[in-house]
Amino acid sequence: MNRKPFFAYRSFQKEFDAMREFYAAGVNQFCVFPAHTTNSLGEPYSEYPPTWLAPEVYDFAPFDQQIEDVKKISPNPEILCMVDLNSPSWLVRRLNVAHCGPAGSFLSLTDALSSPAWFDATRNYMESLIRHAEEKYGHLIQCYILACGTTDEWMDYSNGRESLQKLNRYREWVKARGEAEPECIPTYTQRFHAPHNGLRDPQQDADALRYWQFHSELVADSILRFAGAARALIPEGKEIGVFYGYVLELGTKRLVQAGHLACDKLLASDQIDFLISPGSYQDRELGGGGGFMIPNGSIHLAKKGYLHECDHRTHTANLELTSYIKLTWMPLLWKNETEDIAGLRREFCRSLFHGTSLWWFDMWGKFFTGRETLREIARFKQIWDRLADRNRQPDAEVALFVDPASLRYVNDESENSFAGAIMPPLLRCCNRLGAPYRVYTLADLPRIPDLDRFKLVILPALYEVTQEKRALLEQYLFRKNRTILWLHGAGLSDGERWSEAAMEELTGFPLGASGGPVSRGSWFSASCPQSDALTPGILRDLARSAGVHLYSDSPLPVWVSEDLLMVHSAAVGHHEIHLPRQAAKVTELFSNRIATEQSDRILCDFDGPGTLLFELHTDNSTHTPEAKKGQLYALD
Repeated sequence: MNRKPFFAYRSFQKEFDAMREFYAAGVNQFCVFPAHTTNSLGEPYSEYPPTWLAPEVYDFAPFDQQIEDVKKISPNPEILCMVDLNSPSWLVRRLNVAHCGPAGSFLSLTDALSSPAWFDATRNYMESLIRHAEEKYGHLIQCYILACGTTDEWMDYSNGRESLQKLNRYREWVKARGEAEPECIPTYTQRFHAPHNGLRDPQQDADALRYWQFHSELVADSILRFAGAARALIPEGKEIGVFYGYVLELGTKRLVQAGHLACDKLLASDQIDFLISPGSYQDRELGGGGGFMIPNGSIHLAKKGYLHECDHRTHTANLELTSYIKLTWMPLLWKNETEDIAGLRREFCRSLFHGTSLWWFDMWGKFFTGRETLREIARFKQIWDRLADRNRQPDAEVALFVDPASLRYVNDESENSFAGAIMPPLLRCCNRLGAPYRVYTLADLPRIPDLDRFKLVILPALYEVTQEKRALLEQYLFRKNRTILWLHGAGLSDGERWSEAAMEELTGFPLGASGGPVSRGSWFSASCPQSDALTPGILRDLARSAGVHLYSDSPLPVWVSEDLLMVHSAAVGHHEIHLPRQAAKVTELFSNRIATEQSDRILCDFDGPGTLLFELHTDNSTHTPEAKKGQLYALD
């Protein structure tokens, strides 16, 4: 995993003009998607004909044509190949009629994954496609991306409903845990019973909690089965990726039901090389911080890669799929090319600072058409070639830990569920801290080598604190005068019983109370009952009291690594950035201007929406391209 992160172009459409522009900008990595299914609107995913026509009948000529079309633009392209594992409509009908159980994987993923007939047919297709691809284009293909479930992102939309095949798989899973086989899958009422204001009870809802754990593990285990079969057919060093692990993003009807709560299992496996997600949809507006759906710190710790999908709608984006399908409900948050560039720079920088791969998803075409926008892509590529590194991480003193096991307690079914009000509002607030942060899962605690660097730790929705988890907290977090911020309750379940008194004993705060930081001996405790009640100002005050270095006097998105610093702003303003130590020289990379020398502050003037990227040099001998000198950097 030491290779340079991907920097690629992707589109559903035959956007050959855009591909030529990207190639001219230095981009030589392109995604192809030989698809045979339809999207969430019922439209074909691909403008090329399908490749899977009938049982054991494949026509890979459309796949060949996709590759050849790319080669007309780039003689020697590097190909990122998506593999469509979703069910063609004929397969859904044949398996249902044959009483093999539901097999519509797009909307009923776990039903399909539980069907041996579906799995065998789909694996055979995947293996046939990979054999063909490796034989003809193996020298071009860099990775395979296994796509299945709703929107190809391994999400399930079945509400966890029962099928005979799924019941059989559930019984096998329970038996393997050494427990008595259940008579049935919990009913709808049982699956969504949540007596504690939208939270499940460890005793009353024990079967539902166990079932929802199985539900996510079924998805993760199936991904690994497909990946293992693919791994046997591709050369060593060629990578496999999947869309999975959206624990920071999913909300109502998806947080638990989508089946994404087993990300730790995928990260622990050597069958998967990288995970993918679109950029967060919850903080895309200018002034927001953008970001990811998957805990990026966990990905680094597991030595995996991550691909950041920039599908952000620019002001030129085509939202008219056909003459009768217009996506008028999808607002264009960026209104002109100046705003487009400010937003795209931010997403580029987020990728750079977190060591991710990046592809520019020209979803339905015309997302990247402006002359200045294309010049920006070329500038991004030059910076990427010099500085992008999969090992790069934010130089953070703040860490956020999410516990997928605790998220099972949330009833995400009702329209008034607070499932979407846990992580997205919290991340919006963290993005405006004026300092970087990292995100991990709780299971990572024993493996973080530089844990002592974190002065402020945020623990949202840690509803379940078993004896084992309590021991982890005490050994790794409750020390070093660290400040712990609890949100949405904590320790309400020990895995066996519900106790609000246990929360107060753990945190020092009763359920629903806010306040702090309060000394708990060797650490400090603070509480905020809901993410919506947390503001950037409150979080900044808490971070400051914990000793976190705040780079900005204003609540701006600021990202910092050892040698780079990014600032993003939505509006006109003058901002001073405070460095923790003096830099010999600071160069703004988008303009190639020297911002300051021998200083521990950077002055930034924004005359409108903008994103600045600074390279920090520790001594005057550090190499940098020739730059224009100017003590004060003003955004042009």
